[in-house]
Amino acid sequence: MNLKDRADEVLTIQKDAIQKLETTASWIKSIELIGSVTKNYGRIITTGMGKAGIIAQKMSATLSSIGIPSVFIHPAEALHGDLGRIASNDLIIVFSHSGSTTEVGRMITHLHALNDHKNIVIIISGHDNPLIPHNHVVCYGEVKESSVVKKVPSTSTTVMLIIADVLAITAAEALGFNDEWFKQRHPGGEIGKIYEKNNNN
Repeated sequence: MNLKDRADEVLTIQKDAIQKLETTASWIKSIELIGSVTKNYGRIITTGMGKAGIIAQKMSATLSSIGIPSVFIHPAEALHGDLGRIASNDLIIVFSHSGSTTEVGRMITHLHALNDHKNIVIIISGHDNPLIPHNHVVCYGEVKESSVVKKVPSTSTTVMLIIADVLAITAAEALGFNDEWFKQRHPGGEIGKIYEKNNNN
């Protein structure tokens, strides 16, 4: 294998998938839902299994850091007591490329039974008719995974990450997020030092 040629091929596959992304009405609806739930003191709960779950964790961390309360809940742990962490006014964002991840489907089904179907569920998926119970779909369509083993998530998780960042950042800015807001949530490290210095001047 020519390592340079193969690395370039992997990069091209992922770049092509990114370039095909377009903001759609479903993206805007998701941004509006995130803002509405946050204004009404609900939280954004993200979830997913495997690599998709790692993207869900990253979105939750991003949301929290920019002032939108968020928690990641692992779908398997949800079935062992963590469903109780989710209130009926929380918004659920599911990451599932297939749209049919068994553990996530069970989590949402039991959550609806617990909270009387009051939770809104957004699913970010490669399929526009996912099997996981949902209210709203952000579908990015079919993507070509960059590994020779096509079951290895690579391009799909890259696309998920970009969508997650677009939704999170746009929603936060629509709520008034700015530099000051960010610094207040980062009292540690270099950002915290700058914020403390500016406040003491």
